[in-house]
Amino acid sequence: MPKHQKIQNEELRGMMDQAYAQMRAGKADDAVRQISSTFLRLLELKPELAGRRTEVRGRQFPVAMRWPMLGANLKWESLRAGKPEIEFKRERFAVSEAMTYYEFLSDTAIANDL
Repeated sequence: MPKHQKIQNEELRGMMDQAYAQMRAGKADDAVRQISSTFLRLLELKPELAGRRTEVRGRQFPVAMRWPMLGANLKWESLRAGKPEIEFKRERFAVSEAMTYYEFLSDTAIANDL
């Protein structure tokens, strides 16, 4: 069973179903865009995640800033302004990069009871 199937929120799980199918079909670019949209939707549903902090190597960071910066980058200033945006720095992505975004989003959604 794919990891995202543990996501309780039907809307997010459905969005991740689509991204998972895109990854399996080798359409990494589409999957990264779908996962990015899903992440922004997660932040709409759970806006407190934008400000919630976690410790990484002894330093405190907002959970949302752990989003992988592999070319689909979360704009820090948009997060602070309360209207998160993802900026695409490139058009092409590898399936391994899509999988990194997938893992992050699945883990974040599950850990936050979504």
